[in-house]
Amino acid sequence: MDIGEPGKRARLWKIKRPGGVYWFDLRVIAEDPDGSWLGGPVGTPWCAPHDRGTFPVPVVVWLAAGRPWAAWWVGDPGDRRLEIDVCLPPEPVEDGWRYVDLELDPVLHVRDGRVEIEDWDEYEEARLRGWMTERDAELARVTAEACAELLKAGAEPWLDRGWQLLNS
Repeated sequence: MDIGEPGKRARLWKIKRPGGVYWFDLRVIAEDPDGSWLGGPVGTPWCAPHDRGTFPVPVVVWLAAGRPWAAWWVGDPGDRRLEIDVCLPPEPVEDGWRYVDLELDPVLHVRDGRVEIEDWDEYEEARLRGWMTERDAELARVTAEACAELLKAGAEPWLDRGWQLLNS
């Protein structure tokens, strides 16, 4: 779905169960057949149920309807990384995008090439407390493992595209 011209505001709504709704006040930086690319420079506002603030580093987020993950390129000079938010497939909404987080996060740390899947403890708690269905838990596990393998292989063209957009 075309959510707008580059530069248009595109709020990203991230729903954490039972943690509530987080939002990020991003901008459309590109649209292509593979999805929407959103950017947040240093100073971009965000809000969570327990806090609010601004980004200390720039980010680029890539989303596509129907794909059960969202990619976040994080320009942290101390730990440049690509974080994959495993989620229910993102949905375009009137003012941007929204998705339900499924807790597991494959992460590529650029400095040393290390790939890990973070937040297994949050995933297990969500499963045990019934905050996600067994079907969603299976989707999260399978997707996280597949995305970690993609990050390790490093061959997908979108990997470079995200860094290029972050650096532009």
